[in-house]
Amino acid sequence: MYYLNGIISEKELLSEDFFYGYSLFETMYGVNGKVLFLEKHLDRITKSAKLIGINIKEDINANIADFINKFGNLEEFMFKIQVSNNNLYMKILSFKGREADEGITASFIGKYYQNEMGFIKSGNYLGNILAKKDLESFEGVFINRQGTITEGTISNVFFIKNSIIYTPSLDLNILPGLTREIIIKISKKLGIKVQEGHFTKKELLESDGIFFTNSLMKMGLLWVSYFENVKKSKTKEIHKLEKEYYKLIMDML
Repeated sequence: MYYLNGIISEKELLSEDFFYGYSLFETMYGVNGKVLFLEKHLDRITKSAKLIGINIKEDINANIADFINKFGNLEEFMFKIQVSNNNLYMKILSFKGREADEGITASFIGKYYQNEMGFIKSGNYLGNILAKKDLESFEGVFINRQGTITEGTISNVFFIKNSIIYTPSLDLNILPGLTREIIIKISKKLGIKVQEGHFTKKELLESDGIFFTNSLMKMGLLWVSYFENVKKSKTKEIHKLEKEYYKLIMDML
């Protein structure tokens, strides 16, 4: 027998994605009825599903297109999908893309380690949620057990030193963020050198500038004005990346 909120049943009332976080999700930003980089997000969730054995229904693309056509006629919005073997969940909410002209505050995360399955955007997100909840700053940076910086609670992290952009490499099991990928491509297009690798807390602290990337960030990134209460600069590289990312978005609409 099974019980759920006062309902008693002989059949299971909830699915495995509820019990074990065995699901995948993507969160996207939409403008004027169009979801940005939708195909890239669907490609990532499809590849992740194959990797962990989730059988996505064949009609998911049609269901998504129909849902967006019916409810996505908004100036700005957030679109989320979550899939498991048993469910396809979607939501659209009016949402202003994240931006911060004056920069954000950020700090190291000391109580929790990075999710070692972080390269998959799964429903098993408890560590990130708890870390985010404990922060007094807007965003935090995880450190792995080897003392290497990895990623943020909801974002990928970049830092700048002597006009070179540095970011943790994917072999640290971080999420291969789509905006991360786009920012790296834009940087190289602009002639800005990018180095992916393993970096320490000290290197991040001594950087000239820091920024985070996430699909819901209006300019592709949020720059950091204070990290661990140390003032950081909005460097010329960050200005250039914002401008070029915005141009890319405008060309898509």
